[in-house]
Amino acid sequence: MNNTTESKQTSERAYLSLRDAAQEIGCTRRFIEKRIEDGEIAVFRPSRRLVRVARGELSRWIASYSHGGKQTPPQKGGSAE
Repeated sequence: MNNTTESKQTSERAYLSLRDAAQEIGCTRRFIEKRIEDGEIAVFRPSRRLVRVARGELSRWIASYSHGGKQTPPQKGGSAE
């Protein structure tokens, strides 16, 4: 399978592997793992080892950090002020 075909198939999938999610936003797999551990990104975990990120969840997470250049991390467990 060549890169163009692989890239097209990845862009059509509703759920991404951690590697594909990282590649999608240009970061490392470990960065994605840390966001999951911190509770910032929700995952689909059908088995102990298999972890997938919904494309919509990744988009939601990106949008939560998109504030015209001002980085405002989402609040954990608190109410909005």
